[in-house]
Amino acid sequence: MIIRILPFVFILGLISCHTNTLEGDYFGQAEPGIIPEVFAEDIISIRGRYEHGLSFAPNSRELAFGIFNKADFSGTIYYSKKHSNKWTEPTVFEPLEDESVYLPYFSPDGKSLLYAQSRPDTSNGFTDIWRLNKMNGSWGQAEKIDNPVSTLSRESTACLSLDGTIYFSSNRNGNGLADLYCSSLENGEYRIVERLDSICSMRDEESIFIAPDEQYIIFSRYASNANGPDLFISYQDYSGNWTQPVLLNSAINTADWERRPFVSFDNRFLFFTKQIFDDNGYAESDIYWVSTQKVFKPFVFKPIPSSTIKLGEVFHLSLPADLFRDIDNENLEISLKSEKPDWARFDKAKMTLSMNPSEAGEFTLVFAAIDKHLNETECEVKIVVEE
Repeated sequence: MIIRILPFVFILGLISCHTNTLEGDYFGQAEPGIIPEVFAEDIISIRGRYEHGLSFAPNSRELAFGIFNKADFSGTIYYSKKHSNKWTEPTVFEPLEDESVYLPYFSPDGKSLLYAQSRPDTSNGFTDIWRLNKMNGSWGQAEKIDNPVSTLSRESTACLSLDGTIYFSSNRNGNGLADLYCSSLENGEYRIVERLDSICSMRDEESIFIAPDEQYIIFSRYASNANGPDLFISYQDYSGNWTQPVLLNSAINTADWERRPFVSFDNRFLFFTKQIFDDNGYAESDIYWVSTQKVFKPFVFKPIPSSTIKLGEVFHLSLPADLFRDIDNENLEISLKSEKPDWARFDKAKMTLSMNPSEAGEFTLVFAAIDKHLNETECEVKIVVEE
């Protein structure tokens, strides 16, 4: 009798374990550290299935992600919703079940779902940007976001900021490469599209994610001829300019393809797609997630212009309190690094630089900001001393 009961209890235990993974925040998964982990293995990320592009709604109670069919390059969107404390089993998203669709993204207000949809009669090779809106809590009719966002080229990976500005990728330049674009709402319409010139390069840029408040942007770029896409980050400074894109660390970017970034609305986790290729081609694609402790670093928010001072005169320069900013750290340790002339003194409490130059010439002072995770960023300030 005992022999018969034990297998039954064991099976119940396995079922119970699986059920528990559908409960709680993020499907009951243990939160990752600074090393990326497969997200919700065997629930969202299933071996042999090609998942890509994940998005949570702002209230973290809805999830959408894409499935790629490498046989015909079609796409399907899966969906799950959290009721009380339990997630539904992810299944095909019914409003779009008859379409070839990819890369879902919830708007920051949770009232829309953006996605890419295959254009008819193009063998799934060209996509436009579409939007599905919620009406009284239910999904309504889908609509294409027309020209100048969707064109005869391939547009994909769209996302929105809080003010409705749309960011997306497109290969409309005619050179076969994808670049990043944005378009602001004007009286409820998108009328002008701008290329993000300071971010775009001579390589493919795509898989764009914009922070709802537009403080930062994460995107993928083909880093080199020998390597596939990697993830980069750029921040918006005081003047509205994007900083030089920085490659995310080597724990995130590997020899595989890292694409389709998404950051949780509390800025705590980065989700992305890792695509693996072997000698036979496209082998695996899963959703990964990682803590943003090493993703967000201090950045120069309000650069200091160069100053010209007289030799032998005492000069005091007040540094802006927001010289540096950090997405997830308010208190930064600011210092003037040791490679400095003896006549420069920095009072970090008052953010004041005092100088009494003893020699003429052009000097570069280097300030550094360190956050609580020991991420460091430098800022150079040029001082010209005239006789």
